[in-house]
Amino acid sequence: MKLLVIINSSILWSLYIENKVLVIIGTLLLLFLVSIIFRIGKKRKSKGKDEEVVRPITDITGTNQEQLEALNRDLKPFGFAYDETQDIFYSLMDSWQRKFGYFRLYDEACATFSMIIDCEPIYFRYKGLKWMIEFWKGQYGMTTGGEVGIYYSSGPDLNIPGVFNGTFYNCVKDEHRINMSFAFHKNGELMFTRSDYHWWLTGFKLAEFSHPAELTMDIILDLYDREMAEAFVDGLIEAGYSESEYAIRGRRVFVHFDKPHTQQPFTRNSITEYLMQRNNKSFCDAYNYLTESYVNTLDKLAYVKLKSPHMYNQIVRMGKPQQIFDAYDSAKGYLDKQNINKEE
Repeated sequence: MKLLVIINSSILWSLYIENKVLVIIGTLLLLFLVSIIFRIGKKRKSKGKDEEVVRPITDITGTNQEQLEALNRDLKPFGFAYDETQDIFYSLMDSWQRKFGYFRLYDEACATFSMIIDCEPIYFRYKGLKWMIEFWKGQYGMTTGGEVGIYYSSGPDLNIPGVFNGTFYNCVKDEHRINMSFAFHKNGELMFTRSDYHWWLTGFKLAEFSHPAELTMDIILDLYDREMAEAFVDGLIEAGYSESEYAIRGRRVFVHFDKPHTQQPFTRNSITEYLMQRNNKSFCDAYNYLTESYVNTLDKLAYVKLKSPHMYNQIVRMGKPQQIFDAYDSAKGYLDKQNINKEE
């Protein structure tokens, strides 16, 4: 029966890859099949240890350092790396996502790709430019994690008839990055911390299933000067933050991100959240079951790469997938036109 679960897990992953946006009927059918398989497995287990079949540990070759280097080679094309000390994944400085900037359509697409996350954009003006610092936390497919990004805009708003009317933001250049850090908690327990001079600070825990309401982030931002810090705090207040949720010390701002104050994407409705979270939990359970004979993540992923390449390929494509940024194509022509007009 355990073999049946593993086989069905691989089948589910193949279906998931081929059908990124799951239709309701298909999702319910998958969830129904998974629930039946796991119920049968639990009943078999409950009959006694004598009937329990122990899966042998496959020999995973290579030292931890060799496994780490191999994993990071696989992750690099997708903009991420693995931190063995905290057992988390994080975004690289020059990841491919950097060239796509940010606009609201990205957040609207997340729920349809199994990312059930709280989005908190904070808008403010500083030195004649429009700025946005956004926080995210929640379930990103098979990972629980959080993000902080800083963006700016020097051009006019986009007006794409029938698609989008609003601001497109660029990721900041290297010289405009800021020192940022956050402590990431689940149900009050610290999961990990992140700190760097960055434009997009992230952390993700593999095969940890969470609901966004269980997660909080304590964020510290070192902005350029006191003027910028005060402008950002004005943005926090306008978004609905109270004095108990932030503090300012010179150019440093502290933010407690718990329940979001801003309007959430309309795609994240109760039906979408229920279906996608059931799906996310099923895949987390499948990974944990498949790798239960191993202790550390490097061995787990080496085993998954050997036994279930489809699952492994989906894992290394973590975070927001390329399809999220397809909306950029609809905006690119308008952005190019604005740049031409600006040069003229």
